[in-house]
Amino acid sequence: MNLPKIAIVGRPNVGKSSLFNRIVGARRSIVEPSSGTTRDRLHADIRWKGKGLTIIDTAGFEGTRHGDMAELVLKQIRKGIEEADIIFFVTDGIAGIAPQDRELSSMLRRTSKRIYLIVNKVDNESDMQKTLEFFELGLGEPYAVSAMHGRGIERLCNDLAKGMEKYAMKNIPELVSPVRRSLSNGVKAAIIGRPNVGKSSYLNYILSEERVIVHPTAGTTRDAVDTNFNYKDREYVLIDTAGIRHSAKIEEAADFYGSVRSKEAVKRCDVAMVLLDGPEGLTRDDARIIDLCLEEGKALVIAVNKWDLVKESMEMSKYDGRLKEGMRVIRNFPVVFTSAKTGRNVKASLDVIWSVYEKYRIIIQSDKLAETLKSLNKTPEIINKRIKFKYLIQEGAMPPRFILGVKGAKGLSENLKRFVENFFRMAYDFEGTPIRIRFNL
Repeated sequence: MNLPKIAIVGRPNVGKSSLFNRIVGARRSIVEPSSGTTRDRLHADIRWKGKGLTIIDTAGFEGTRHGDMAELVLKQIRKGIEEADIIFFVTDGIAGIAPQDRELSSMLRRTSKRIYLIVNKVDNESDMQKTLEFFELGLGEPYAVSAMHGRGIERLCNDLAKGMEKYAMKNIPELVSPVRRSLSNGVKAAIIGRPNVGKSSYLNYILSEERVIVHPTAGTTRDAVDTNFNYKDREYVLIDTAGIRHSAKIEEAADFYGSVRSKEAVKRCDVAMVLLDGPEGLTRDDARIIDLCLEEGKALVIAVNKWDLVKESMEMSKYDGRLKEGMRVIRNFPVVFTSAKTGRNVKASLDVIWSVYEKYRIIIQSDKLAETLKSLNKTPEIINKRIKFKYLIQEGAMPPRFILGVKGAKGLSENLKRFVENFFRMAYDFEGTPIRIRFNL
């Protein structure tokens, strides 16, 4: 059973994202005092007073203006309203009623949705009189709140819970918990890359809808957008991120926060899929992003996107060779050639993500570890060094981590350590995942 959905709508900079974050209880959406910071629809599941629901944060409504970006943003807002059961219409108590408020209220009155009119930035009792003019919008009594300080939020949520009886959500713990359990067994995959390499187009092709805005302007996505997705009976949480820029190239505060949020997405994902711009090839910024993923110990898939724009004379195997020659560290990670525009290999890349995820979380049985230890000690490289490995223990997964006991050596060369790592990779087919080996001397 789907949870009822609430869409938070309003013009730019009235505090929609602050309200979203206050209700969700985490800084999931970027809050920055400039208009137009949120552009995509963000979703989060919450529970209040035993009632479960999905909160949707939307972009700022700036009227039915013309222009590519304005029309794309408006399209996202309309989709948020359409998929929602309940609307939180947020206004600004300090600025008062603006023309966009009147236009949006007119649009909302034509729907059959339950609408909660919210006057934000009412920080104290003396500001309450500012809410009176909002009765003009014809949407009933407004809720006076301060999303920044939490004032009025509990009353709003309590009234919301009372009004949700028609959704028969009395058994919500049984409804929400299986979702949590199924997602915990799935893979969190972050779609990472420089601005404008096609991350949102990739996600939209998979979902067969424009859940996030696609626009040829670099930096269109600024939040890390989580999307739950089922493919071949496997649970995925796909995280679309803002483009990660080198610090010297960041000009706006929202771009800075978006880049930070993307790096946080890397920390909480299981698999990082780094998209490259096929025609441009591997850049220094791409290399920095890949290094970030590996430093965080994440499984990694390289997707060479926009393959439809690469010269026909370029063969995949040749491109793959040049790529791994340019950055030797990625030799242990799979490369898939995709086109988010045509769909080539986009869904096939989900199989690759799942494959490396299974290796990333693998727990190897002790008898197999014993066989690996025995085989390792028989290799000429180890015999010639006159050392012996006494024991092999797996101490954890995600990524796989091992302890290898060493006898007959005060230290091991980096070459020998690399040999042992490669031996493990061949023994267990660890393509796509970093591995950690601790040598106990």
